[in-house]
Amino acid sequence: MKRIITHLQAYKLIYIGAFIHILFYLSASQTGWLNGLFTGDSLHYCCRGMDFYQVPDGAYAFWHGGNLTGAPLPNGVIYAQNHTVNSNVYHPLFTLTLGSWLILFQPEQTFYVWMLCKLLITAFVIGYFLWTFRESPYLGFATFILLANCTQYQEIAIGQFQFVLNIFLLLLLINLARGKHTVRSGFLYYLTLLAKPIGLLWLPLFVTKKRLRIALLGFGFFAFSTLVFQVGSLGNYYIDNLSFHLFSPGDYGPDQITTLASLLSYTTHWPKMILQGLQYLFLASVLLLGALRRVHISKGIFLMVVYYLFFYDFVYEYHYTTLAPVLAICFLCCPEFRTYTSRCLILWTCLPSAFVLLNYFHIGTYWDNMYGANVTPLGWQLMLVSRLLPILLLTINVVRPDIVPAYRQVKAFWLAMRKVNDHLEVFGI
Repeated sequence: MKRIITHLQAYKLIYIGAFIHILFYLSASQTGWLNGLFTGDSLHYCCRGMDFYQVPDGAYAFWHGGNLTGAPLPNGVIYAQNHTVNSNVYHPLFTLTLGSWLILFQPEQTFYVWMLCKLLITAFVIGYFLWTFRESPYLGFATFILLANCTQYQEIAIGQFQFVLNIFLLLLLINLARGKHTVRSGFLYYLTLLAKPIGLLWLPLFVTKKRLRIALLGFGFFAFSTLVFQVGSLGNYYIDNLSFHLFSPGDYGPDQITTLASLLSYTTHWPKMILQGLQYLFLASVLLLGALRRVHISKGIFLMVVYYLFFYDFVYEYHYTTLAPVLAICFLCCPEFRTYTSRCLILWTCLPSAFVLLNYFHIGTYWDNMYGANVTPLGWQLMLVSRLLPILLLTINVVRPDIVPAYRQVKAFWLAMRKVNDHLEVFGI
């Protein structure tokens, strides 16, 4: 008995995290206990599976002579018949690989098959994570971060594919933390790009951190896989969607978009030029910090994920699940993430947004028979502040130790370059 108690005390955070994560699946598949943590719109209260079915719809349409977007066949048939489904926007290879397997099941079964697969894959990858870092004294808290981030419940409940990005990103970060298996890391990077192309933001980081082979392998495979589907214009929909989001103004707001850019746009009504200037300043700062030798590569990826969450145009609350693998690895590898303040802020990022309290006290919320409990523009602003604030404070807290040393190093570098230029007389009059 004493041995059991000692074991439970040593691994209590892992068991608590596992219990919370299993509760996510139980609620999403059966009870709905945790639905009150999120708005009805974000849980697809009106039409469950509207994002999930786009992938099997695309694969089904392709194998029956249709379009990878999942548009109805000439006879009006689609895989997810009688379901409201968005047009497919996922990579053609991702759509065919995963969608072709999903259509082996009936539409009503497929949603829960995918949910079960997520649970099994999570258990396997968490086991690999525990084994890899078994000697670390910080393993318990890191595992808790991985399992207890509550935005994962929303991702599970609506059958999203952000999970695929998060799993491959975690495996990539594990490899980068160990500093081994360049080819494997390059392939994992490629898989993250297939799932969601936000990994393109990490290319400058890989180059400055001397991980050029990883960047070339990952991006090279991704570019080839994308170009192959341009034959016959099969993948035009993907390129068009990617181009639209890369060059769109990002001026989206209530009540599902959860970015700093949307909050500032709808709250301050600042000119677009000022908002874009703020975005570019944030990006330049992240790139500069990530390029510093003193900044760990996992911390650089964390900063890039924060930039994506704050300024990408279509960020929904389930996208914040990507913080879980990044923060877990940063906690293991970077001391600034292990301070008391950082731990508190990391735990805050795992909590639900203010929607729970707003809905309980009927502040900025309302009920719709079609769409469930949702927020007014005021409720959206309050909910968004509660989601963004801990991430912003955490970012400031972990980069603060780098500011003064970085300034001194950049200043010394600049002075040295001026001396070199004075000697070689390359630039100037």
